[in-house]
Amino acid sequence: MAISKDNLNKPSKGRFWRGAEIKRIRGLYNHIRRRLGEKKLLEKIKAIGGKEKRRVNQQLHILANEVVEYARQFPKPIIAMEDLTGLRDHMMFSKKVNRKVHSMPYRKLQSYIEYKANLVGIEVRYVKAGNTSKTCHRCGHVARKMNGREFRCANCGLIYNRDLNGAVNVAYALMRGMGWGSCDAPELSGEVKCGKL
Repeated sequence: MAISKDNLNKPSKGRFWRGAEIKRIRGLYNHIRRRLGEKKLLEKIKAIGGKEKRRVNQQLHILANEVVEYARQFPKPIIAMEDLTGLRDHMMFSKKVNRKVHSMPYRKLQSYIEYKANLVGIEVRYVKAGNTSKTCHRCGHVARKMNGREFRCANCGLIYNRDLNGAVNVAYALMRGMGWGSCDAPELSGEVKCGKL
């Protein structure tokens, strides 16, 4: 979600970056480590750790560059991100799902984005994370349970992409914190693109 003080009342095009390549790399190396562990090849397990880290870091740099480049198209942009302190403490899923969710180095990605944004003069702000994808950006109702990638508000009937709903709530939180008022959320259309790395 792009936020610009000069463009408050106009919905902005959105884009998602899912980090699919990072998840793929982490999954691949987890599989390799498991196979090497079965064969008791501990030295080889240690040797592949550095290669995995370099490949993941390369993808994080690519992702951060794309996010910053996307923000640069807007006048006076600000990149808003959630403060993810303690995020992993609340992720309690199955062992398989936990491994996938925890494989994404969220904080490192944020630090790369912040560093690269500062190099080109783009401000980065953090907002408190708290039910951003569970709260309806239209009426403020907090859903008790979430299923899948679609947000459905039991109060006002809004049906929205769950990630985009969370991004709108992060943008609203930043704008309220800066005294900018509010703006309309973007409509779900072909303008919201998914980027996979």
